[in-house]
Amino acid sequence: MRAGLRSRQGFSLIEALAAFAILALVLSQLLSGVSGGARNESRADFLLRAARQGASQLDALGVDGPIPFGETSGRYPDGLVWSLSVTPGKSVNGLAGAPIATSFRVRLVIQRPSGFGELFTLSTVKVKAVEPRQLQP
Repeated sequence: MRAGLRSRQGFSLIEALAAFAILALVLSQLLSGVSGGARNESRADFLLRAARQGASQLDALGVDGPIPFGETSGRYPDGLVWSLSVTPGKSVNGLAGAPIATSFRVRLVIQRPSGFGELFTLSTVKVKAVEPRQLQP
């Protein structure tokens, strides 16, 4: 009979494979978390740019020129694609019965050109004062 068992040195093949399997699971979870954070950062960047440019476009609507009723579309300088829908609303009449303001409904949809299906929609109702008519002598 042998007096004692020899001492083991190193790891067995099963122990090494189990360690690699655990390491692979941990790394896959870490990488999915990092890639999810990158997707969230990309979406937040899109939403911020779309909100800024869309709000600016809606603020300028009807200020510099006539109101563009109907459907229009275009592209911002940074590549975002927009589609604008303007429909007339109700007129507000003054005491004499003459219209003093008119309203219109606006819907602006902004999307990425990459085709990921991300949309940002702004909707509002704007009121614009009617220009007073010139009195004829």
